[in-house]
Amino acid sequence: MDALLEKERIAKMMFVLRTLSKRTQTRLTKSLKVSFQQIQKYEKGLNGISSHHLFTLAKEQKWNIDLLFNGNPETMLASVPLKEQHRVAKKFLEIEANVREERKLQTKYAPLMPQLNRELAGENTYQDRELPINAPINKSA
Repeated sequence: MDALLEKERIAKMMFVLRTLSKRTQTRLTKSLKVSFQQIQKYEKGLNGISSHHLFTLAKEQKWNIDLLFNGNPETMLASVPLKEQHRVAKKFLEIEANVREERKLQTKYAPLMPQLNRELAGENTYQDRELPINAPINKSA
């Protein structure tokens, strides 16, 4: 499965499960021992969340782990109280937009990756040149 689609799905599931369980982002920060801002990034689909954190969330918040790993957020939307469905659907659109933007950036920068990898590996950068043994060293700089 496409990693960005999975990140999107998990972000949506986190938001739906948090909404259904009436938990705050602050409560999740205590479970995961991460900042409030990090929880926001997970739920907006800006950052991916580790499987370790997903297991911790499921255990601490008493969420169904299978829903976090395999659930369909669009199907879960029907479980959300009617008065909350619009807010959740709006969050889904925000997550989708964030993932689309990340996909655009990946597409834009993908051609640069081989060159960047070579440079990080020490290729195509300054090559040590042997200097003559008696070559003067410029110390005025």
